[in-house]
Amino acid sequence: MSTNLNLPHPHGGIAPGAYLEKVQAHAHGVQFYGDDAYLLDGLTRFVGGALGAGDSSIVIATKAHCDGLSKRLQGCGIDLILATQQGRFIALDAGETLAKFTVDGWPDGELFHQVVGGLVAQCRLSGRTNQSKLAAFGEMVALLWAEGKAEAAIRLEQLWNELARVHSFHLHCAYPISYFRDERHAELLEKVCAEHSHVIPEETYTTLPGEDERLRAIALLQQKARALANEVAERKKAQYELQLREAELTDFLENAIVGMHWVAADGTILWANKAELALLGYEREEYVGHHIAEFHLNQEVIADILQRLSHHEELHGAESALRCKDGSIRNVRIHSNVFSQNDKFIHTRCFTVDITEQKELGKSLILSEKLASVGRLAATIAHEINNPLEAITNLLFLAKRDIADRSKAERHLELARHELERVSHISRQTLGFCRDNSSPSEIEICKMLDELLFMYRRKLEVRKIRMEKRFEDGVKITGSESEIRQIFSNLIANAIDAMPSGGRLVVKAAASREWNNAGMPGVRVTIADTGAGIPSENRKNLFNAFYTTKKDVGTGLGLWLVNGMLSKNKGAIHVRSKVTAGASGTAFSVFLPYNTKTDRLENFTS
Repeated sequence: MSTNLNLPHPHGGIAPGAYLEKVQAHAHGVQFYGDDAYLLDGLTRFVGGALGAGDSSIVIATKAHCDGLSKRLQGCGIDLILATQQGRFIALDAGETLAKFTVDGWPDGELFHQVVGGLVAQCRLSGRTNQSKLAAFGEMVALLWAEGKAEAAIRLEQLWNELARVHSFHLHCAYPISYFRDERHAELLEKVCAEHSHVIPEETYTTLPGEDERLRAIALLQQKARALANEVAERKKAQYELQLREAELTDFLENAIVGMHWVAADGTILWANKAELALLGYEREEYVGHHIAEFHLNQEVIADILQRLSHHEELHGAESALRCKDGSIRNVRIHSNVFSQNDKFIHTRCFTVDITEQKELGKSLILSEKLASVGRLAATIAHEINNPLEAITNLLFLAKRDIADRSKAERHLELARHELERVSHISRQTLGFCRDNSSPSEIEICKMLDELLFMYRRKLEVRKIRMEKRFEDGVKITGSESEIRQIFSNLIANAIDAMPSGGRLVVKAAASREWNNAGMPGVRVTIADTGAGIPSENRKNLFNAFYTTKKDVGTGLGLWLVNGMLSKNKGAIHVRSKVTAGASGTAFSVFLPYNTKTDRLENFTS
């Protein structure tokens, strides 16, 4: 058999990798390489030298390396077919062989000795003499390392060493140098080197032509190692500081007094801080990992919130009611936006503000103002009812006196009946004002205004206030009757109070369009007085709670309540006022859309 192994020596003469030129009886070397061609050239001399000398060889490598080695050996004149038939050359796929002795990714010692030990024993017996040597190349450790199983790779190196105590062979292992890419691999690299009798560094060092060049390279490598060590130290310091900041931020969020939570795109709660859990009374595992809708009382509200967030819309003050673990309900205001990366929805950032007490206080304030309004009307209604009651008393007395004259008695009773109908009418108007009907209904605006003006008629007469009505027939809206009635009653009462010494009250109602909402159709009602007017410095506070210019007689809640109910009913209010002597007065202009259905997320009491 003719062989030609005169491959060029990349390192020339004796070099750290020269042992590959000669197969030794007991050796276990490891090579770190960057270029496959360099690895295959060395393996060709190693395996080809053994086969050319009549020795045996086992190659357990990837398919690419097996094919590359075979081509090179055949190019050097090695008859691989004959060597395989003689049992002196065995080439196996590294992945398939590895699978035969690993259990759950870990090399099993007994199976390794059965599979690999059997191959070694078989190949050694096929040598030409008892002194024949065995050259083995194994790449299975590199496959384990590539899978992130560094400890398993080191264990396999140890199993090879255990096998070397039973059989004589020269094993050569190889790892791509790219597998050891950062400081985390330094300790593992030391463990790998410790399992080998000799180590060959990457070819950029071994191919240097002389000792002087290699010493220079070592000096440069030492400098780079020192610089890298300093860089690693700085990086670790920066990492520590970053971890410290992250820990501080995590602690801040976890212990914040405001409830916070993250929700995934599918509605699953990913995280919640202590304040959120304490607000609702749940343990972390009872809340995190569940769908957010499980804790919302109104499913339409949370569906709307999630839908708006899915379109990356920001929420400011969206209201909802949450169900606590003990069954109680907490009213909350939610502020939320979406955290995204590369336009991908990662999670929401939600802040939950408890407004339960604020809502209860708001309800109490509304009730107080309504009671105050009813009280103010009560005096007016008492005057209205008192006159017909006095007339009824007199008529009944006359009817009793003239009971003998049937025609006179009947006339007195008929007049008494008319007066009773008048009392009944006044009572019905009072009930209509006080009745709280939250369901939307159709409202005839002009009829409602007529009824309110009728109740204030006596007060208008006493103060000598002239009244002008400019109504457009047939204007109607759909909304909360009690709230709309409350709005106009407060504005009319304020206008009357602004004219203690007489004046003119103008009430107008007509179809119109909204000022700032793309011309939404609806009804505009204007209530104007010729009172003293409101100074400009007072106008900006008119709709604030508890602000009043009536001193001891005002609650400061009337216009706040008006503004809130208008907002709730999607309406709006404008005010104009003059304080010029002889031309003073104030006009409140109210717009209500035809359909004032309340927004389910916004509420003025919040």
